Amino acid sequence: MLFACSIENARINLGVFDGDRLVFESSITTDASKSVDEYAILLRGIFDLYQVALASIDGAILASVVRPMNAVLIQVIEKLTGIKPMLVGPGVKTGLNIKTDIPSQVGGDIVANAVAAVSLTKGPLVFIDFGTATTLTGINAQGELCGVLICPGVRSSLDALSANAAELPKIALENPKSVLGRNTIDSMTGGIIIGTAAMIDGLLDRIAAEWDWNQLTVIATGTYADRIIPYCRSSHPIRHEPSLTLQGLRLIHRLNERTKAI
Repeated sequence: MLFACSIENARINLGVFDGDRLVFESSITTDASKSVDEYAILLRGIFDLYQVALASIDGAILASVVRPMNAVLIQVIEKLTGIKPMLVGPGVKTGLNIKTDIPSQVGGDIVANAVAAVSLTKGPLVFIDFGTATTLTGINAQGELCGVLICPGVRSSLDALSANAAELPKIALENPKSVLGRNTIDSMTGGIIIGTAAMIDGLLDRIAAEWDWNQLTVIATGTYADRIIPYCRSSHPIRHEPSLTLQGLRLIHRLNERTKAI
């Protein structure tokens, strides 16, 4: 079985694959103050929860956008499974052609998402990750990762409002009742959720116009995707793939294992 893990700014997403089948998927909070043993206890508990034996893991892969956490999670995985995980980065084959100014700046999560997205459909396409930041990544007709948009994330935008406006409270993220709110909480949730959806609609239209393409193929993933997608009104249909990052890591691991075998 393969253990796949993506360290992101707010969450660590992890899962186990038996071949192509995702056995389980889970997430924990990213916390740089936790020790190797603390994370080991958390991960062991998750494996116990889903009744998967750590001894059944024979491969591991890790992607990260929080570099200080890399050494900790690598030690955790080695301690629990005896396997040193493959770290997505220089020297790891992805099969992806990255046509940006500085390809090394493209995060491991975006690379994994791109690998999974192009396995599902041909370009041109856009995939959206609704995480700490909301990112839109373009894959052109040649299958090349040709650019990224980085926008404020859903939760981080809401928290910024509460932190910087004295009269606005810290609130839970709930579905808006209408476009125009009639109280502070409804006004904030509508502004964030419907506002983010409207931003996505507009950006997709602008990307389509720049590419001179009538209808884009769009794939969405990330913590807040299911909150935002229902409020999008763009002519470009959005396909929700919650496990996109983990699926991409599975494909990257498989590609590198096959390369080793040749």
